[in-house]
Amino acid sequence: MDFYSFIEGPLLWIVFFVFLVCLLMRLFFFSCTLIRSSRDRDNRQGYTLATYGRFFLPFHKGAAKKPIYATLRYTFHLCMLIVPIWLSGHIVLWSESRFEWEWVGLPDAWADGMTFVLLALAAYFLIRRIIIPEIRLNSSTSDFILIILTALPFITGYFLTHGTLDSISFLGDNMAVIHMLSGEAMILMAAFLYCETRLNPQRCTGCAACVQNCPTETLESDDKGKLRVFNYSHFQCICCGSCVTVCPEDAAELRHDINAKRLFQVFSKQEIRSVELEACERCGALFAPEPQMKKIGLTFAHDYKNFCPNCRKTNIGDVFHQLSPWHRSSKKAGETTFNSVPKGSGPGDPVIRPPQ
Repeated sequence: MDFYSFIEGPLLWIVFFVFLVCLLMRLFFFSCTLIRSSRDRDNRQGYTLATYGRFFLPFHKGAAKKPIYATLRYTFHLCMLIVPIWLSGHIVLWSESRFEWEWVGLPDAWADGMTFVLLALAAYFLIRRIIIPEIRLNSSTSDFILIILTALPFITGYFLTHGTLDSISFLGDNMAVIHMLSGEAMILMAAFLYCETRLNPQRCTGCAACVQNCPTETLESDDKGKLRVFNYSHFQCICCGSCVTVCPEDAAELRHDINAKRLFQVFSKQEIRSVELEACERCGALFAPEPQMKKIGLTFAHDYKNFCPNCRKTNIGDVFHQLSPWHRSSKKAGETTFNSVPKGSGPGDPVIRPPQ
């Protein structure tokens, strides 16, 4: 058996087998984690079915923040799925295989047009990730590999069917091998590809709004000593985009990650963010994330912001007591009524009313 026959036959079926096994394992582990983490213990079956419905819904909440970019991404994924499945050349291969499957394919002009759209969007995503500093700093190597490996089977398939590079002897003679190898690499990549939540460390203030609004408890936060740690379980995530929608700093993102070991990390949670907690200046209790308090300090300069809620109430009560007319002038025995609110009190300060 020559190398071409091996790629076209045994290697292709091995890749399909690995992809199918990984897909079934991921669906099984996903179901197990949903049942295990169900909030409604008396209705686990209904909760699991509802979560499955949200998982397969092709539109997530976070798309509303960037509708144009989300539309481009959905277009990219639709082309990536439709062209390989309904390409007439691929259908012929399936009909000649042992399965003898056959279905109606796309017109060649449509397949070429969708291929051009996919390649143009892949180039846009790649250039955008390179030239925009903030995106480039938050990108990993797998982000670039993902785009390149996704586009490679489509560009080699176009060259193969149209004979574009036949004049170059090496490429013309080996384009079919390159196309099949790139396609098999993309299928293997998809088997270990996860869409995960990431928290941008340059933007995240540790407010935990994403944790409070996560419908499947995928995100958790735990205050350990002087740190607030955010943990994430990839098998519980349904990519609904709730974390992206509620994040006030636009720090939460849904990003792809290629990671084979994730398949075997079923119930474990990974740390994706940690922030230091700020201590109260009065009692020393840890009460709020330090990045969040720094941002609040850009707007509010009052010393009260450095107090924990309990000390803030106590301190405001003491100030009001000292500024009250009773304390300043009356001092009548038994009089405990505040007749006015001090000048300069803000809308966030408590309003103390006289007893009825």
